Amino acid sequence: MSLPAPEQEKNIATTEQTKLFVTFWLSDFLFALPVEEVVEINRSLDITPVPQAPSYVSGIINLRGQILTAIDLAKRIGLSRKRDAHHNVIVGRNEEPLSLLVEQVGDVLEIPVNQIEEPPEVIEGLDTSFVKNVSKLPDRLLVILDIEKVFEA
Repeated sequence: MSLPAPEQEKNIATTEQTKLFVTFWLSDFLFALPVEEVVEINRSLDITPVPQAPSYVSGIINLRGQILTAIDLAKRIGLSRKRDAHHNVIVGRNEEPLSLLVEQVGDVLEIPVNQIEEPPEVIEGLDTSFVKNVSKLPDRLLVILDIEKVFEA
């Protein structure tokens, strides 16, 4: 009995479509944004308060000469923080990037597209109007934010 030569073997593995997400923590929730929407991540940057700005606007930051609005993401989406926000997730929107203040940055996760679902109508403790999709991880729910809703005034 002879074994087939390696070049004759068929590669039966199917290529599953996946998406990459940058994850971060706010309160007890693990949030995510598609990597293509994230420009960079920084530790604490100096924030200059802006008078009469909406309550969720922490102020402005100077990122290498570019002035960005710093959004307290927890306040923006109606969560109470458990810890201080020490990380800036810089997200790009055309020519107007924003800094989203988050408690902690997680990992970059590769999620199969078939495991990304529509959000349930209710997620206890969270305003689902800012949720675009969810994915069930082994130990928790990954909440994928709708960045367009965060940008809306």
